[in-house]
Amino acid sequence: MLRIRKVDYYCQLILVSCLMLSVPLFYFVGDEIGLLLFGCWQLISAIANSPAFIHSGYKKPILLYWILCIADLSLIAIIFLFENKLTEDTLLVIFWLAIGSSVFIVLYYLRIYYRLIELFSLRNELDGLTKSKH
Repeated sequence: MLRIRKVDYYCQLILVSCLMLSVPLFYFVGDEIGLLLFGCWQLISAIANSPAFIHSGYKKPILLYWILCIADLSLIAIIFLFENKLTEDTLLVIFWLAIGSSVFIVLYYLRIYYRLIELFSLRNELDGLTKSKH
């Protein structure tokens, strides 16, 4: 399971790097699909790894991640629900707030996910040491 988590983490890291590097090239045109796919991937990863976070002592960080995700998705929902009732400038402010905060949420998840992987790696190392002494 650790190997799968490492592959997942490094694929996410590569994808987010590609997305960040492509922004100046495409000037925000076509990046939305990449952001949507990456966001879905990260949400699936967080759903799959939430029990591991909770059982490993990372309950507060993963709960903060979910709170931030819900807040960010709420901003996006506001855009779609009140599209006709809000001015274009207000919609743009909410949109860029949602996109900007999602970047920080992505980086936050990658940071806590890396810590979880390191914890599991350390546990595997320690388990190997204690087994070899018997």
